[in-house]
Amino acid sequence: MPTVPARFIALMLGVLGVGCRTEVKPPIGEDRSVPPQRGGILRTAFYTDVRGLDPATAYSTTAAAIQGLVFDRLVKYDRKGRIVGELAKSIDTTPDGKKHVFTLRRGVRFHDGELLTATDVKRSIERALHTKTPCPGASYYDRISGFKEFHSGKTKNLSGVSVEGPHTLSIALSEPDATFLHALTMFFLAPVCKSAGSVFSRNFSVKPCGSGPFRVTHYENGQIIKLRRHDGYWQKDRPYLDGIDWYLTMQSFTQRFKFEDGALDYMRDFNDVDSLLFRTHPKWKGRGEWESAMTTAGAFMNTEMPPFDNRHVRRAVAFALNRDQIAMIRRGHVEPHYKIVPNAIIPDAEDYPKQRHDLQQALKEMRLAGYPYDPNTGKGGYPKEIPYIALLESMGQQAAVLYQQQLKKIGIRLRLQLVGWPTFLAKTGRRRTTPMGTAGWHADFAEAGAFFEPILTSRSIMDDGAQNASFFSNKRLDQLISDARRIVDPDARNKLYRQAEAIVRDEAPWATTYSYRYYELWQPYVHGYKPHPVASQDVRGMWLDAGGRKQAAAGMPCWQGIPSPRGCSHAGPRTTLAMVLGVRR
Repeated sequence: MPTVPARFIALMLGVLGVGCRTEVKPPIGEDRSVPPQRGGILRTAFYTDVRGLDPATAYSTTAAAIQGLVFDRLVKYDRKGRIVGELAKSIDTTPDGKKHVFTLRRGVRFHDGELLTATDVKRSIERALHTKTPCPGASYYDRISGFKEFHSGKTKNLSGVSVEGPHTLSIALSEPDATFLHALTMFFLAPVCKSAGSVFSRNFSVKPCGSGPFRVTHYENGQIIKLRRHDGYWQKDRPYLDGIDWYLTMQSFTQRFKFEDGALDYMRDFNDVDSLLFRTHPKWKGRGEWESAMTTAGAFMNTEMPPFDNRHVRRAVAFALNRDQIAMIRRGHVEPHYKIVPNAIIPDAEDYPKQRHDLQQALKEMRLAGYPYDPNTGKGGYPKEIPYIALLESMGQQAAVLYQQQLKKIGIRLRLQLVGWPTFLAKTGRRRTTPMGTAGWHADFAEAGAFFEPILTSRSIMDDGAQNASFFSNKRLDQLISDARRIVDPDARNKLYRQAEAIVRDEAPWATTYSYRYYELWQPYVHGYKPHPVASQDVRGMWLDAGGRKQAAAGMPCWQGIPSPRGCSHAGPRTTLAMVLGVRR
């Protein structure tokens, strides 16, 4: 494995070290074997913001974590990764695979007290797929009979969705779709209250109403989402928690300090230094768990903008990036990755089509592109700096610093633009705006098509709000992904995905460089949590040991009004950043 230059290690420590300290406070309280109990507010945080919670339009891993608490779906993945009913008590599929009949649970209530019926499910599906609802996942459901006519506004009803009784709903497909039930595990078609209306409205996005175990009582953009128990939840013994306070846009080093003081009960947004400290500290070692690596990341290249409208420049980038070096940025969290589909979904193999690191081939591609570069003299290469957008204080930023160094070796110079989450989404989703930047995608569901469909097919290209940040369009790839959905046999389906992977390797709209996994940690008084094999941050089954939480009240700091089980003084810790600035946080 290549070694990372000393100057790069120093630079990374500079990026990572702001706000870090080398000692670690011990866990709060002790492990106690006590039965599940009701009560308490769980407190946790996101590094990023949540721009909305409307299931028909919100499309991010952070939004999905909250949606999983507010909305129930027809089906879900269980703890073994199998599709099982959630609101559906049973699912019957015809032998030809073209019709699914869902028998709903009785006694399910929305947050407004209304009982769930099959009519509510049909209304919610039509609302999400309405021509005036900007649903980014509509294409996942385009094989529902009558979808094209309804989604284009030609008909007022979606003919393939039929109410067959108060608690029975059928969905007919125009052709078999092996991914359809997988797609239903997402939240786009989750049943919503009548207050949602017939099409998307921004008001519902911040005041959502579903049938999940928690209801939203307060939503302050960029600050906090407060959730409280839905007392009418159909699963009578759940949830255990009284509520959840989920803080937004909280920097990782701030989360770390609050977690140590008990102002946060569970977290996973550790920077590299803090992650290593907690994983190796004797009093914390072995307490946390790794989430499955269901994320592919790297750099996207906008195929509609120079120089990346030139295929050879894109290929040069893909060959130039050294994945082994990149993986050393966050050992444990980051693994070298050379393909679009995570290994957890399609395992890697020697003959699997994938990108590779080859500096000489990268220089050859630059010559073919018309931008020859001489590494000995430093002459030639692409004549302009290329803007590269990355999320501030993220793994993407750290990787971008290394990309700069590696691409300089082939005559490509990057100018980093570090931005916040809303700006990042706006710029990367707008056509002909951003030539290159951080790329990352987490599995929507446990199927390879969940990666190709939203980020690399032509149908995912929009003038604004596009998920296909490379704006890559390839008819052969489109056809392969469409054909794969028709094939029930997983081995035969994966053969088509291999062909699609070969197109991505050869055309290089992305340079895939690493797969990322999160390390999750919680205090001893938090019980009932294990990382889910598919869903991110599925905390709905958590419960708090109230006695264990009180055990540790010892006069430790409160943080900006967040109560701590250690008690409350107002002297915050002196972070490295505070010391540099001469202030106390």
